[in-house]
Amino acid sequence: MQKKYDIIVAGCGCAGFAAAVQAGRLGKNVLIIEKNGMPGGIMTVGGNNDVAQFYAHQNQIIAGIGWEFVNLLKEEGGAVIPDMHKTGVPHWYYGVHVNIPLAAAKMDEMLLDAGVDICYEQFICAANVESDRDGKKISSILVTSKSGLVEIGADVFIDCTGDGDLSVFAGADYECGEPTGKGLSLQPGTIRAYLGGSVSDYSVENINASLKDSIDSGVLFPPDTKGAGIRQLLDSRYNNINHISGFNGADSHEKTLADIEGRQCVKRLYMALKKAGISPDLESISPETAMRETRRIVCDMKITVDDYVSARKYPDGICNSFYPIDLHRDGMDGIYQIFLTDGQVPSIPLSAMTVRGLSNLFVAGRCAWGDRLANSAYRVKASCMAMGQACGAAAAQAVDENSGRTRGLDIRKLRDTLVKNGAIVPEV
Repeated sequence: MQKKYDIIVAGCGCAGFAAAVQAGRLGKNVLIIEKNGMPGGIMTVGGNNDVAQFYAHQNQIIAGIGWEFVNLLKEEGGAVIPDMHKTGVPHWYYGVHVNIPLAAAKMDEMLLDAGVDICYEQFICAANVESDRDGKKISSILVTSKSGLVEIGADVFIDCTGDGDLSVFAGADYECGEPTGKGLSLQPGTIRAYLGGSVSDYSVENINASLKDSIDSGVLFPPDTKGAGIRQLLDSRYNNINHISGFNGADSHEKTLADIEGRQCVKRLYMALKKAGISPDLESISPETAMRETRRIVCDMKITVDDYVSARKYPDGICNSFYPIDLHRDGMDGIYQIFLTDGQVPSIPLSAMTVRGLSNLFVAGRCAWGDRLANSAYRVKASCMAMGQACGAAAAQAVDENSGRTRGLDIRKLRDTLVKNGAIVPEV
């Protein structure tokens, strides 16, 4: 074994970043492992650079490390924070828009300042599990990189991979999508492309007609634009405008196919725009198709859609979440949404992040346990940052007081620690 840490965080997306920073600030020896060459996950590599939502009903409900991050970015010109008290606007208005390269650089800085060891471009490929008085625990993991295969140990592990990779390697149970008579139904992914240049003096009517002709002739497919007209396409610069359907991003082969199809989708749209007489610059494209849904890891508590929309209070409630139920459906079937009204603020219990059957493993972010509809809401970035920070603090407490075990923690003390570190905790 090369080295042993107090805490290993798998995945450096929004959840993993916040978990590692929090644990590092609490004095723990922390390693974070990320498959990509930069932090941020969906926010950076996936190109979805709107961070939502820190506020609910004009009141702040998520703060802590995530809010610190976007404000530090704003000071450096790398984030635009909207008026959170404005009313009469759609829910997506409240997302904080971040500059991708500056966001990644700021995450690097905050991780290093917290004393976190960082391993980018490395994959966890196996977990060593041993018996424990409470069942089983992870003793070490195998990591593959340009330097070869390395075994690394820790007292506590936090799975923030989104797909729940570490949990599955350790033998955890999981749910994935929704079984149908035609196989597995999963929310479609999206690939981001960025159009540059100026486009003017065009006829909306004529170009929309040309795009329809491209669809009729097979040059363009309906999910490539989700039915958006030319004005929306150009105004958005092709941001979050397509659906890449039919792929399970937790499967290596299918994720490869999703990435290929994402790039073909962008090419089809570009060719359709050229056919319509518009030739915007195709400046860049996200390195991968971002997936909305894969595995949900079975934990001690499952958040149901009724729990979420009714803002159920939990005795171990540890952070808030806020976003509408937002289930994207295949192709052109649209988005199923349930909006939160009447001051409802959902919360996330720690028990939805303690992995069943393993005594020293948390999950945070998209792979925390809930049903499909609840998961479609709490998967967003600000909520993932809140979950990550909560698990980072819980892991530090587990190391200090509980022999690395995730259960049996003093929740009141944990909540106090989070408040001292700037977080907002829910009412219980």
